[in-house]
Amino acid sequence: MTYIHIARTPGMGLDGYERVRRELGPENGAGNLSHRVGVVDGVLVIVDEWESRAHADRFAAERLFPAFERAGVLPQAATDVTAFEAVAR
Repeated sequence: MTYIHIARTPGMGLDGYERVRRELGPENGAGNLSHRVGVVDGVLVIVDEWESRAHADRFAAERLFPAFERAGVLPQAATDVTAFEAVAR
């Protein structure tokens, strides 16, 4: 099974996303299978598929939150997060 994480984050536009992404560098985190981002009705939506929840949690703690700090972007509280285990067929 893989781990899907969908976050809807109002208040953080593509400009903030791009600043954080530059701090992260070109590589996705270990265990990241897919990363997509877009804006829906003015809200930033990020969809990630991970090999496991542990991979996602490790990436957030070790790379993502420090990248927010370096970019000078305050992490916005996601108003709606959907996370679940998935099976690919």
